[in-house]
Amino acid sequence: MAADARFTRLLESGRIGRMELRNRIIMAPMGTSYATEEGFVTQRMKDCYEARARGGAALIIPGVLSIDAPRGRCETAQLAISDDKYIPGLRELVDVVHRHGARIAAQLQHAGKIATVDRMQGVQQLSPSETDLYAAEITTDMTGEEIGRLAKRFANAPADQKTKAMSVEEIKHMVDRFAQAAERAKKSGFDGVEIHAGHGYLLSSFLSPASNKRHDAYGGDLKNRARFLLEVIQATRERVAKDFPVWCRIDGREFDNTEGGITIDDAVALAVLLQEAGVDAIHVSAYGGVISGFIDAPICYPPGHLVPYAAAVKAAVKVPVIAVGRISPELGEELLRQGKADFIAMGRALLADPDLPNKLASGREDEIRPCIRCYVCAAQHIEDWPTICSVNVATGREAEFAIKAAAKPKNVAVIGSGPAGMEAARIAALRGHRVTLYERNRRLGGSLVFASVVNADNEGLLDYMTRQMKKLPINIRTGAEVSADSIAAARPDVVIVAVGPNIAPPQIPGSSRRNVITGKDLREMMNGRDISGKLRWWMRMGLPLVRPVLQRIRPSAAAALTRRWMPIGKRVTVIGGDLVAIEVAEFLVQRGREVTVVSGLRSMAPEMALPRRWRVLKDLREHGVIMINRVKYEEITDRGVVIADKKGNRQTIEADTVVLAEGITANPALFQQLQARLPEVYQAGDCADVRLIQGAIEDGARLAIKT
Repeated sequence: MAADARFTRLLESGRIGRMELRNRIIMAPMGTSYATEEGFVTQRMKDCYEARARGGAALIIPGVLSIDAPRGRCETAQLAISDDKYIPGLRELVDVVHRHGARIAAQLQHAGKIATVDRMQGVQQLSPSETDLYAAEITTDMTGEEIGRLAKRFANAPADQKTKAMSVEEIKHMVDRFAQAAERAKKSGFDGVEIHAGHGYLLSSFLSPASNKRHDAYGGDLKNRARFLLEVIQATRERVAKDFPVWCRIDGREFDNTEGGITIDDAVALAVLLQEAGVDAIHVSAYGGVISGFIDAPICYPPGHLVPYAAAVKAAVKVPVIAVGRISPELGEELLRQGKADFIAMGRALLADPDLPNKLASGREDEIRPCIRCYVCAAQHIEDWPTICSVNVATGREAEFAIKAAAKPKNVAVIGSGPAGMEAARIAALRGHRVTLYERNRRLGGSLVFASVVNADNEGLLDYMTRQMKKLPINIRTGAEVSADSIAAARPDVVIVAVGPNIAPPQIPGSSRRNVITGKDLREMMNGRDISGKLRWWMRMGLPLVRPVLQRIRPSAAAALTRRWMPIGKRVTVIGGDLVAIEVAEFLVQRGREVTVVSGLRSMAPEMALPRRWRVLKDLREHGVIMINRVKYEEITDRGVVIADKKGNRQTIEADTVVLAEGITANPALFQQLQARLPEVYQAGDCADVRLIQGAIEDGARLAIKT
């Protein structure tokens, strides 16, 4: 297929210094924790970056290479470049990337006040000025288990520890450490280096007025605050020669808890200084502290949230500017055409689909597996665990989940077309098996359809997976219930049961009232089915007419219709505190409802990846949502919900409508029936346990790989 003309600028070649790049797509640097604890390259790391190079990215930037390891690290398993002993492994990494025509740059970093590994080991973190370290903020909305793991990691850290203000001698030493690291990068075969001067790390903390309170040559006005960075650039140039590409990553702004921090005016002025110092490009990101860092920057939620900062820098300098921050191919193309950036860095999009650039280049945009912004990858980083991806189980596990032709093709029956079922069917078909996919509803998607109505970020995944089902040689049977008898009669070699969970709302006195709607009711309405006693007579009469539409309408269109009408009152109480309950609450707030969430759980949305939980719960509070946990549900009345706290104190939460969002449990019945009748039967996804999208896709992939 020919390349899509809509992406001509994104796919054209470019240059950073002397380095020629085949297109304008850069894999953004991200910490992955794929190295050894000593900082050496692993096969896992090589496999991951080789997949992205093979997939067509022009430049790979592995995240945060430690220039002073074992000190100054923000990950236990962080890649290091602080000694010549690392060069052989780094050269191997470079070679696998070069093998596929991509370039690779080393991002040089000292974490400074964010050197969490130093803190874990009781070593003072370095900064421009002595300062207190954040402590309580990070535990906001954490579960007890997460707090326990965090406390265990930092058990050796003094509770009142402050950062160490660097002496001038220490600054000079660190300048040399950066320059030495750049020289090692060149010896290892890297095509360039990116000096990380953003995200609150050591160089960034000197640039920021919020953290730099010095009164010597390294503090005060911007030129002094930038002195450390400029000396690093000068020393680096002396080590690697003028024609070796060197550039910087900087913050366009500091958000939220960094009051008095870096502004866009600071960033533009710094960019001019960097250009004068001879850098070959400027990579514009942003920073926001702990929680804000996963809402505003650098891991931003709104699409293109950081673009204005890159555009402002671009207007002030002549060297290439790299933009980053949830930039889709469409937005990236627009930015390049408008001259707001020269290159587009994509991070999580390339975790989700390493072949994104090649698919654009061959006109297969509709085959790109999308990131769903669930932030499981970022949650892994917070926990100091290796990066994984919810929608691409092979990320960081390329060897384990390599799709190979089956030794003997089999007849595979997959029951249920949710994420687990469709992923199992997709991989089984790619391996050469003869696959039949059964779905009781008229449309594919299972629980992912409802999840896409409630959370629009899921719809791209639904579209991708359903398109794959139709493109691959899969026999799709929709609109019919299956039984153990019917499946056994078909005599498949392998059965994968992925029928989704049992939805059994809690039995609360009054739960059958007309002012109560369950999560199951909402799903049934989406499929045009009657929810007996809950819909008015004219709605029930019209269901046969609208059912075909409801069974085909896109989730985004259904979500748009719910902004006009839903059988839900103005004041809503949501019973339940799990991920589904919180997403329903978010959905209702967006439709103008006054929402209260009551839960018997200790924490809200414990299954939700922590960065996304921070964002969603913060947004809900800002919209006036009241969330009450650790309560007992006493009764539902015409007035609302009667709850009681641990001491037995009762109160009524007034509501026009009560939504029962609890009650998702395993659903093993069909699996157990088939297991007794057929030789090879497996279960995947929520019917086995509450697995959500990430666990469901992993289940489906793992079963299909071994079948």
